[in-house]
Amino acid sequence: MKKIQSLLFRALPNAAHFNFCVEVSSLLSTSGEAVLAALGDLPAQFNAWLDKEWKQMDWVRKSVITGEIAKAARRISRALVALNTQLRALKYSPTPNIAETARKLYIMLKNYGTVYSKPYSEEEGDVCVIVEQLLGTYAADVALLGLDACIAELQGAFVEFQTLLAQRNAQSAGKPADTFKTVRRGIEAEYHKIARRVNAGAVVNADPGFAALIDMLNPEIKRLNLEFHHARKNIGAGNHCVVEFIDTQTCTGKAVTPIPDAYYREEGREAINLVFAKDFSVTYKNNVNAGTAYVILHGKGAYKGRKKVSFNLVVSHKS
Repeated sequence: MKKIQSLLFRALPNAAHFNFCVEVSSLLSTSGEAVLAALGDLPAQFNAWLDKEWKQMDWVRKSVITGEIAKAARRISRALVALNTQLRALKYSPTPNIAETARKLYIMLKNYGTVYSKPYSEEEGDVCVIVEQLLGTYAADVALLGLDACIAELQGAFVEFQTLLAQRNAQSAGKPADTFKTVRRGIEAEYHKIARRVNAGAVVNADPGFAALIDMLNPEIKRLNLEFHHARKNIGAGNHCVVEFIDTQTCTGKAVTPIPDAYYREEGREAINLVFAKDFSVTYKNNVNAGTAYVILHGKGAYKGRKKVSFNLVVSHKS
């Protein structure tokens, strides 16, 4: 007896899930009068959920920018730390004008506090003013101290950060009202109703349209089950998943949520850069108060398993 095979929906990444549902919708539209009569209004309900899934797919594609913003923010953090380190050393220069100039710039930066621990909106404003002052009011001082390369790195990181923030802000108004989980559950529920009616129709209805629809769906279902269930790589197994060291973070009174850079490597193969929101999601533990905090990577799409790494949270102390 022919029937539609079971599909392990939970193993499918978002893109594969959406593409399969598009294929189902296309096959239903050409499945013949007998099949459509048996399905009634189910294809219309399925397509309504498919429209919502498209909006979610579009939003997820855009929201990947969040991880890029975090990377740009870390570049700013590293540039500011490097600048402060150089100024701290130059304050003790035996050359009086060098030491005095370094102290002046050091105090100017300290007036802004720990910029990279602030919310992105505040960080953007502070770094914008800092860069403008270093390239304008204090340009001669920067040149005297030989800080041009350090300032150029800070400016480059800030331009990238500012551009990404503007893109995210422009997109935020289009966020779908439904959650991705709700949409996936909705469309899968309609799919299972359709599958049951088609399977029943193949038994009780002599029309060849039912068997033809089953024959077209099953090869794709088999391929998806093999590709995304059995072949998913486990980021928690062995040392295949490498997570870059997370810089020490400063307590803000709220949850601190750095997005780590991660790679997947197998012996004899080039390392694969894991993309946040596509290849893994993250959760956190002990990430508010000073001490050892943890970020847990959860495999998505072609990856499964979990990887837990630690980072340090410290209280800011003014010098």
